[in-house]
Amino acid sequence: MTLTQKEYEDLRAKVIQKFKVLYKDALAMDSCEVPQEIRLRLLEDPYYQSKTKALRADLFAQQLNTLDNVLAGTYQGEKPTDQSGVILKALEMKQKLLLEDLNITKDESNALNVTFVAMSREDFEAMETVEINEGGNSDDLGADFGGSQDTDSFEARMKAKTQEKLKELEEKEVRQNEPDC
Repeated sequence: MTLTQKEYEDLRAKVIQKFKVLYKDALAMDSCEVPQEIRLRLLEDPYYQSKTKALRADLFAQQLNTLDNVLAGTYQGEKPTDQSGVILKALEMKQKLLLEDLNITKDESNALNVTFVAMSREDFEAMETVEINEGGNSDDLGADFGGSQDTDSFEARMKAKTQEKLKELEEKEVRQNEPDC
């Protein structure tokens, strides 16, 4: 799906508005029916990231403020009663908020999900984290991680190459130290 810049910005604003209510990337995008290839672009979008982080921070501050009011006794419910239970619960909630950071950061934006998504070249290239490399990398870790070449693992081949280089250096040093005849 290819969107114009204006359509993308409108969709991004709509998702941010839903995020203000839901505080979850996936739910906000589900609510706005955002296709998978646009979701990836949104999650990488610095503007989207800064707005959603600011909203999370505002929620965190608001929750702590409410709990501080309960602890101070300035936040009253419908009927005044013994507040000791409420104060203990508020203390527990405040500790949980401070120590667990609301658990709202446990969202798909922080998860590693490997999926294959068909997308247009323009949408793919619009992502800031895309890097295109051409050619082979058979000696690199990513090429055959744990694979084999003559039944050796990548690590074993690297060790062998290092040993060869050290041997070459030693031989070169010996040749340099030999007296000329």
